[in-house]
Amino acid sequence: MSDFLGRIRWLTSGADEDPDAAFDWVSGRPGSRPNREGLRSVVRVALVLALLCLLVDWLVLARHDGRGWPLFAVLHLFWAAAFVGATAASVAYLETVDGRPMRGLGGPNTITLGRAVLVPPLVYLLATRDFGLAFFAYGVLVLSDVADGVWARRKRARSKLGIVLDPVADLFLHGAVFLTLGIVGLLPRVAIALIAARTALLVIGSGVLHFRKGSVRIQPTPLGKATGLLLGFSTALLLALAGFAPGRYPDVIEFLGALLTLLLALLVLHAVAIGIVNLEWRKPWLKQRRATPEESEADLPGKGKRE
Repeated sequence: MSDFLGRIRWLTSGADEDPDAAFDWVSGRPGSRPNREGLRSVVRVALVLALLCLLVDWLVLARHDGRGWPLFAVLHLFWAAAFVGATAASVAYLETVDGRPMRGLGGPNTITLGRAVLVPPLVYLLATRDFGLAFFAYGVLVLSDVADGVWARRKRARSKLGIVLDPVADLFLHGAVFLTLGIVGLLPRVAIALIAARTALLVIGSGVLHFRKGSVRIQPTPLGKATGLLLGFSTALLLALAGFAPGRYPDVIEFLGALLTLLLALLVLHAVAIGIVNLEWRKPWLKQRRATPEESEADLPGKGKRE
């Protein structure tokens, strides 16, 4: 029975000690050493992404007579600056899982950062009910999530920064998408409450754990991967039907809305499970270790320091 419960716990939280699959985001230990080359790499990538944001904004708003382009571009650049600034502030995490510093941001992290900063144009397309183009935009962003993971594994370019940045980018991408879909009526209103609850649990919970407990264990889980895959496929299908066959398959669209709501409920429970595991997880430097011979001798009756 204990083995079965342990298996369920692993399925929902990934609670094992595989150093290649997890990273302990430890308060006060941002990296092994300063990384000036990494910071310069972040600045270069930020300039390229700023130009990309302006180009994408112009192309997207051109479909709607370009109205409000300057204001939207400024707001979009503020959004991008927030993610780039957070990445620059965390550049000391730009090292491999085993602690070797990386000289540049690297392809996988660049793709992940690009996915995060390109969320606003997708939200604009959803808000204006341009679901056809939103389908392609969403597909590109979801495929980029697959691409950065495959690239990082095959090229052995996994970094501590990437382990943190990737789930944060996914959280904001899907949070913005489902919030907007709920507002425009493609998802039930309860979906808005669920995505808000999940975002609050992960953001506030991670902050509390990081600053009060001292560490947050960030690790992919089987349930999270399976749910994310089904979530992405269902969302893409919903956008395709709404964009290319509007009004033709209302029953299918209603079913997809219910399915996505159920998946979001599972993700809320998943966030709770992750929090429970993190509360139980001890700081890496507080793990129980064997006593040295000198310490063992001092613990014997009659030994150790005398008054």
